[in-house]
Amino acid sequence: MNSDIVVPRFDWLLGGSRIGGTYNKYFGSCGTSAANGCFSDDLFNYAVFIEKTEEGDEYIKAAVYRGAKSFSCRSEDEYEAESFEAAEDSLPVIRAWIESKR
Repeated sequence: MNSDIVVPRFDWLLGGSRIGGTYNKYFGSCGTSAANGCFSDDLFNYAVFIEKTEEGDEYIKAAVYRGAKSFSCRSEDEYEAESFEAAEDSLPVIRAWIESKR
């Protein structure tokens, strides 16, 4: 298990969504190079955040991608994503999924 993969707590992901605010999004990366720092093509990145369907159902989405380009500058075909139940119990499963993609 890679100790440098961090998945935040569920209540942190919820953010202020329960009081009219927004969800928090978590972004992490691993694999900087000695020559290029965080601008390496081999940089492994991941994102964890909550999405809400039009019906009002929430789920946690995790995405993985490589390179220096940020998540917000990528189209859906430039990362791999998986959806998980919106619950604290999903976090270890999400971490294992992210680690499996590394």
